[in-house]
This record gives sequence, C-alpha cells and structure tokens, in this order.
Amino acid sequence: MIHPLLVANVLVLAIALIGLAMLTLPPRQTLRARNAFLLRRGRPEDFAWTPPAVPPDFRVEQSRAPPGIEAAVHAAGVCETDGDWQRARALVGMLVAHAQHEGGIQADLTTTFQGIVAGYGYCADYVRVYLAAARSAGLFCRQWAFSFDGFGGRGHTFVEIFDRQRSAWAFVDVHNNVYAVLAGVDAPMDALALRRALLGSPSAIEFRPAAPGRLGFPHFDKLLDYYRRGAAQWYLWWGNDVISREHTGIVQAVGRLSGRLAYRVGAALGQLPPLVVLATPDNEQDIVRMEQLRRRVLWAAIACGILVALLCVQGAVQAFASRHA
Repeated sequence: MIHPLLVANVLVLAIALIGLAMLTLPPRQTLRARNAFLLRRGRPEDFAWTPPAVPPDFRVEQSRAPPGIEAAVHAAGVCETDGDWQRARALVGMLVAHAQHEGGIQADLTTTFQGIVAGYGYCADYVRVYLAAARSAGLFCRQWAFSFDGFGGRGHTFVEIFDRQRSAWAFVDVHNNVYAVLAGVDAPMDALALRRALLGSPSAIEFRPAAPGRLGFPHFDKLLDYYRRGAAQWYLWWGNDVISREHTGIVQAVGRLSGRLAYRVGAALGQLPPLVVLATPDNEQDIVRMEQLRRRVLWAAIACGILVALLCVQGAVQAFASRHA
C-alpha cells in the first residue's frame, strides 16, 4: 500500500513543477526568465570605461574568428583601410551588401555568417558576426541593446566601436546600416550620447548610412521613432567573447552536430555574459519585476529539487519497509 505522505509529496511536487513551468514556458517566457538571471543593475562606471581600462570582469574576446569570417574580412580589404572608424564602416558594408530577406538565423558563427551571405539575418545575427569580424580587423567593440518589454528579450541590438584615433566610442547599428551624429557635427555619436539626445533633443539627431547597401529603415524618421520607443530600456552585454563561447565544453561538442542546436544549448547553459542595465527611475519597475521573476524561478526550482529528494527518500523507506514486512 502506498503511504499517504508519498501521495501528498507527489501532489505537491506536481504543483511545484506546474508553477515552475508557468514561470519559464512558453519560449518567450523562457527567454525572459533567462534574462532575469543574467540581469544586473549597472553603475555609472560600468558604461564610462574605454579599452585602455577594460573592467576586469568584462569578457574580452581572445580567440580568432572562424576561418570563413576571417577570410571574408581580408578579401574585403578591411585590414588595409586606414583608421578604426573607416574599418568599422567597411565591416558594416561587408555584411549588409548581402541583405535581402528578413528572417533570423540563430546558429553558430560560421552558419550565421553563411546565412547573412545568403541574404538573411536579424539584428542579433549581424551583431554577433560583426563582433567576430571586428576581432579580425583589430577593432574593439561592445554590444548594446534596448528592449520594448521590460528587458524580456524583444527589442534591438547594436554595437559601439572604440575609435583609437579619436579616443572615443562610436555607435553603429549594423543591421540597419546607420550611425548617428548631432545636426551640424560630423563626428559620430557614442551610444550614451545618442540615448541622451533621444530623451532630450531627438530633433537634433541625424542618422547617416554607415556603408553602401540596404538600409533597414529607408525613412530615418521611422528609425528615430523606433529608437525613442526603446530609450528607457537600454543595457550593455558584459562581454564581446562571441567566438570563445562556441569553444567551451558541451557547446563545442554539440556544434559538430548542429550549429543551430549549439547556439541554443549555449544560451540555455549560461554561456552568455551578464546583461548590465542602464538603471533609471523610468525603468525601475521593469528591473524590479525581473528581479522578482528571478527569485520566483529560483525558489520554485529549489522547491522541486527538495521535493524530488524527499520523494526518493520516501520511496526508499517504503520499499525497505515492504521487503521486511
């Protein structure tokens, strides 16, 4: 006869598992839960640094880009271009020259680059390949993003390149093939300057084509509206190590079978760097909700673990009692 405590434990475990599933499923909620564990509140110094003084915990890429990307960079003559800003724009041109269709790729870097050459790719696909290509071109980049759903994963991502000749960051939206300046000024804006202008003087912002090729927004007024909608939810990915992430443990092993599966496994197993939020009063409630979600998922997972362990103990005790009855 099954002991009533065992039945009760099974029922409670079922409830806990249902609760955990509700917090982490379907896929869009899975992405939100993942971001909740990656998210941390940023401090002013988290965004004010430059490459001569990279924060020690910022994950800097040290590996070489996949051969296909590295070969494309050299074939495009990027490394022969004078100046960081000119190289940065040449890399944009190398990628957007192929743009034809909308459609995400979400795979390892080699497969993603092949997909971009075939005309596909979302903003995150372009940025990941751009970061790898920038490594081959001798550029230092960092990846920014903004969201429309309280840091849950729906939004847009872009890069900043450190221009050593000007000793300054420069914002580039790779997928949309633009950079930004203030009216009457030719020097490219950095990401934080762009955000300040979005909030304070959006009419002074001018988007300019970064390279020949497709523009994501042919009408820049619509691009400006797009950026203004996400201005309250900016964050910085705390690392540019897109290449090294593919060379670790199980991700590398899975990659031999499927680049797309390896990409998803890496994201699920915490290969992504922290997500550092530019915290402001305008997004405080969004941050709080993500922190609450993280705690709820964590406690639900702990409860499930304890209940499973208790169920195993109860089952062992009942089996022992039955054998010696």
